[in-house]
Amino acid sequence: MTNEQSRRWRLILGQPYPHTLNQEDTLKDQCLDQLYSQEYKDRFTVSYKGGISSGLPSPITWLSSVKKAFPKSTVEILQQHGLTRYGLTSLLLDEDTLKQQTPDLDLLQLLLSFREQIPASLHSELERIIQTVCKELEEVLTQQIRSVFSHHRIPMSHAQPMPLSYTHWHHTIKRNLKHYQIETETFILERPFFYQTQQNKVPWDIHLVVDQSGSMLNSLIHAAVIATIFCRLPMLNVKLYLFDTRVVDVTDHAGDPLAILLNSQLGGGTSIGLAMQYTHERITDPARSMVVLISDFYEGGSPASLYRYTEKMHRDGVTLLGLTALDTAGVPQYDNHITNQLLHKGMEIASMTPEHLSQWVAEVIK
Repeated sequence: MTNEQSRRWRLILGQPYPHTLNQEDTLKDQCLDQLYSQEYKDRFTVSYKGGISSGLPSPITWLSSVKKAFPKSTVEILQQHGLTRYGLTSLLLDEDTLKQQTPDLDLLQLLLSFREQIPASLHSELERIIQTVCKELEEVLTQQIRSVFSHHRIPMSHAQPMPLSYTHWHHTIKRNLKHYQIETETFILERPFFYQTQQNKVPWDIHLVVDQSGSMLNSLIHAAVIATIFCRLPMLNVKLYLFDTRVVDVTDHAGDPLAILLNSQLGGGTSIGLAMQYTHERITDPARSMVVLISDFYEGGSPASLYRYTEKMHRDGVTLLGLTALDTAGVPQYDNHITNQLLHKGMEIASMTPEHLSQWVAEVIK
């Protein structure tokens, strides 16, 4: 038996099988043992306070570990087994259990993944958790994003009533040096010059095109919060589209993460080409438009439409960015072949955290 065969049998059979695992496989083994060992040991009990039998990690901790250890197709299977066969649904069905959980990104992702199973009596609790997590994210990101845009100012050619903080000191001193009085060593500031803020410029249209398939949940939550912050920046006119095999325009809710997440339809197939066609049809000023496509780029159908509309928008002068999905550990998840083709069609491809996305946007409008 080869070493690889021995490794696989160890992961299938569990601890009794003699084989030493590396660190990556040890995490896989722990996740599998915490779930499937219950089927073979007479110690499995369902508890509405823990989800799995006592002594084992909480459902949130277990599901977070599963996402780190396995590819997304396996994660979906293990999550379903945990919820439907081994009692983890207690987390979704018991109000006291929900109230005891600390609202965080992992909890929110779990609840949104299985939102259809949550009874109506718990919808208010779900809304509270969404609002809490999104508010915390917004507080962190707002300062980072606004600080990026606050530095993007351009000199004005004439003076007008402006706050002192917008004084362009270098230009002001240079243009007023002729008024310097040598005898009295006095500098007379006859004509000050100021920076012009971005809000006095024609705003850019930013089209956020977000994949809402099940594997994109982490990116969808962040996109909802980013859209809210961008909506408050006068230099940006935000459009927000969610897509799977159809496209939903949620621009009217772009300033409300709660409404966006509650109206999202997670799961199903993916048609990125359809989303790009929809976006292309709504661009009115290509030279002052940017399209940010947030996806794992696993196209469900033929990618021909995706390539065609990407190329069309690039030729029209639209600024294009493909933002790859990041998992909960910040690791990029995407189809490398598709992204390479899009690069040749004129789309920049990057894996960015939200604050780096804001820096990219600021550079574009600069």
